[in-house]
Amino acid sequence: MMDFVKHECGVAMVRLLKPMQHFEQRYGDVYYGLHLLENMLIREYNRGQDGAGIGCIDMRTPSPRVFQIRREGTGAVEAMAARIDKEISEEREWGSGQLPYSGALMLGHVRYSTTGLTGERFLHPFREDHECGDEKESMLICGNFHLINTPHIWQKLNEKGIDADPDADTHVLLKHISSELWNSDGKRTEVETALQATAPQWDGGFVICGIDTTEEFWAVRDAHGIRPAFWYADDEKVIVASEKSAISLSAGVDPSEIRKLIPGVMLRVNPEGRIVFKRVIEEKPVRECVFERIYFSRADRAEITLERERLGSLLAEHVAEVGENEVEKTYFSFVPASARSAFIGMVAYFAGLPLPVDAQTLAGDFRDKYKPHVMMSPDGRRVNFGRIIEKGKALRTFISTESGRENLVERTYVKTLDALPEGVRRIVIVDDSIVRGTTLKSSVISLLDSYGPEEIVVVSCAPQVRYPDFYGIDMSRLGELIAFRAAVNIVKREGKEDILREIYEQSKTSLEGKQRTRNFVRLLYAQTSGHAISREIAEMVTPEGCRAKVRVVYLSMEDLRRAIPDHTGDWCFSGNYPTSGAYAKICHAYVNYYEGHSEKR
Repeated sequence: MMDFVKHECGVAMVRLLKPMQHFEQRYGDVYYGLHLLENMLIREYNRGQDGAGIGCIDMRTPSPRVFQIRREGTGAVEAMAARIDKEISEEREWGSGQLPYSGALMLGHVRYSTTGLTGERFLHPFREDHECGDEKESMLICGNFHLINTPHIWQKLNEKGIDADPDADTHVLLKHISSELWNSDGKRTEVETALQATAPQWDGGFVICGIDTTEEFWAVRDAHGIRPAFWYADDEKVIVASEKSAISLSAGVDPSEIRKLIPGVMLRVNPEGRIVFKRVIEEKPVRECVFERIYFSRADRAEITLERERLGSLLAEHVAEVGENEVEKTYFSFVPASARSAFIGMVAYFAGLPLPVDAQTLAGDFRDKYKPHVMMSPDGRRVNFGRIIEKGKALRTFISTESGRENLVERTYVKTLDALPEGVRRIVIVDDSIVRGTTLKSSVISLLDSYGPEEIVVVSCAPQVRYPDFYGIDMSRLGELIAFRAAVNIVKREGKEDILREIYEQSKTSLEGKQRTRNFVRLLYAQTSGHAISREIAEMVTPEGCRAKVRVVYLSMEDLRRAIPDHTGDWCFSGNYPTSGAYAKICHAYVNYYEGHSEKR
């Protein structure tokens, strides 16, 4: 994604069901569970590079031992592994033989900050200790989530005299759960009872995971299934993770054996090692986030790759219309790497190949990526394709300011070809989405223009991102969305500025509780057409001095449904949010935009 849109987080959990000796005898590894957890976290790096954390509970001693480690920055999982290895070595040489991080319950987390707040203080897992008579109990939680109503929950806790960090939403959640898990008399209730009392109050997308020193292991997903979670179990272990491929590749199990965590249902492994499912939130329409399939999830699952190839194939029909079907004069490429599968689908369309595509069919899987590739279509036309620009070096992609992103991008993308193939006059470049347009204007279009084409067509695998996301994707500033800014430009140019004031007044009235809260920003888009917005965006991303004509082509909502039918969480495109709190947030975001305030969360 060219605009560095960030995801909320990735989680992983392991519960071993057999003694440590079993894993040492079978796998030669007493740390089988820990290494499995580390591998899953590494495979979820795409979900978070601000930092990472691991928690582990060892129940084999009279007093359970709790281990916790957190590290900031890219490579945090490797840094934690190195530190843990050092502690293990020291303990083996000098210690009592009670090895650290060798428990049967463990969880881990990789984090992206969508609030701009970074530091170890915000890294998961979070820990809560509680005195229960003469015993002390501890709980660790981590999560992939963003709650719209965290301030409201914090306020309720504060009124009860419960101290929680208002800047750390995970700490607020931890205190909320623990306030129900341990009552004022110090007595403990059941985990499902505590979650039934708290989880229905959380407005947003979430997967929350927990372990504690009573040997409880649990995970719960929001009732709409906005954020993803998968689980696998056999007679040795139970695993939970944000991505199916993380489980499949790390544990070596067939993807067909891995299940989705049912939205609103808690998965619990009790102290006896038995899996129990309990609904803790009433059933609601499932609205799984479609951006998971377009962009966030790793493309090492066959169904995700096929869906993305379908996106490219469907977009190819519109590219053919725009370019009057001048395929032989076109060079097809993609940026960033996450758009590769859709790019393959587009090339397959013009080359007459069926989906799914065997990557080896496309010029040996691009082994020589710095040379153009050619395929012949069934009607004898040349299809030119390959890499044309790419990232020049690894990035810290959690820059939180717009100027920081732009400056970084200008130094990042580089050309990979000396020149276009002879006779090529048009470049079609596939992107997974266009959110802010910053990267296109500041770097990508200029680089493509330096090849000397007559036309540059930027193709987005996602529809126009018209509305903010409030569930964990870094798209909360309405005024940053290029589709929104394009629509505003159009209505101003056409003398329809009164609609901007009307949306503002409707939003203000709604926030004051004088009318039902709705998404009044839809009124803006009703003043123009999607094609007009695309043309305006093309003008907006064309840098000064660009010689080529720039066009922007977006996937339609209808084609999105055809390609990815099972993920209906399309609120960024449609404005149809699944939770009530988001409608108040969109009103607030527009009021902030209109009044000229920064509206980050």
